[in-house]
Amino acid sequence: MGENKKIYLIRHGETESNKKGIFRGRLDIPLSQTGKEQASSAFNYFKEKNIELVFSSPLSRALETAKTIFPNKKIKIDERLNNLDLGNWSGVEKEKIKKERPDEWNMWVNSPEKIKFPEGESIKDVYKRVSSLLNSIKTVKADKIALISHRSVLKTLLAASIGLKDNFFWKFHLDNASISILIYNSSRGYTIYKLNDTSHLTSFVSEWY
Repeated sequence: MGENKKIYLIRHGETESNKKGIFRGRLDIPLSQTGKEQASSAFNYFKEKNIELVFSSPLSRALETAKTIFPNKKIKIDERLNNLDLGNWSGVEKEKIKKERPDEWNMWVNSPEKIKFPEGESIKDVYKRVSSLLNSIKTVKADKIALISHRSVLKTLLAASIGLKDNFFWKFHLDNASISILIYNSSRGYTIYKLNDTSHLTSFVSEWY
């Protein structure tokens, strides 16, 4: 095994809910046609990368992305990559939350790490599970690993990888089907090597909140 481990972080392809500005949470939403095309573009990106292990969120938009990019690989489902549970925000338009729950919306925009979503979980909960995943990856016997997950989870995983605990959520931006890369070295720990690469895509919608 080499000195450095390379971990590719892939956000799932676009869904209609991404396009329409609707909170997803753990609703099981399929990829849109654009999302399928994005996943196919990512397949070309990874064709010569020799990925050894692939882990995915159990939700179909992530799993379909994973199966399209890595059609000949066994996809390992990992609950720690499941999306942030938004509770009763799931399936609601962002503009509706902004208008009808202004206090909650302001917390989402200004200090999301402090929110405990009604009937859902908190970003602190996600931080705990992705920290566990990062510790597991350190001992996995593979040098090239792919993780397919969701915006909130990957943002939190990036923060946890370099020890950020507060005020990090909006410091990272990840588009649908984007690729980010972590390098792990036993003496140095995790390093963010690449962030939000969309060079393989021809079309995507940027979500800022």
